Amino acid sequence: MPLIVRVISVAGVKDEDDLGKNDLYVRLSTDGSHWVQTTTKKGAGKQAVFDETFTFDVQPDPSSKLYVEVYDKDPLKDDKLGEAKYELSNAFSGQEVDGVVELHHHLHRHRGVVNLRISYR
Repeated sequence: MPLIVRVISVAGVKDEDDLGKNDLYVRLSTDGSHWVQTTTKKGAGKQAVFDETFTFDVQPDPSSKLYVEVYDKDPLKDDKLGEAKYELSNAFSGQEVDGVVELHHHLHRHRGVVNLRISYR
């Protein structure tokens, strides 16, 4: 049965660009090494709506996590704006779960949020 993760939106991230606005994208992984990513929302600034769905082949395990990272796309090197780990234990209930993932970056807490909809079918 697949784990289905819908990235709804990102809000409240820090604007890292000196000129212009953040070009936001979200990366997801269930193992920390194999990643998928959303399309880049050019000129999004501090928030963006994605509404993109990804499917992962995972076994139901109460210790499973979803790794979430948010980046600002730049010509030379993308800036990581925040990251988080989301506990997937509720997702294996068979019900769709709304997840609000609070991002952090280094020692800074609350670097924005990612809104997800997660189900295991």
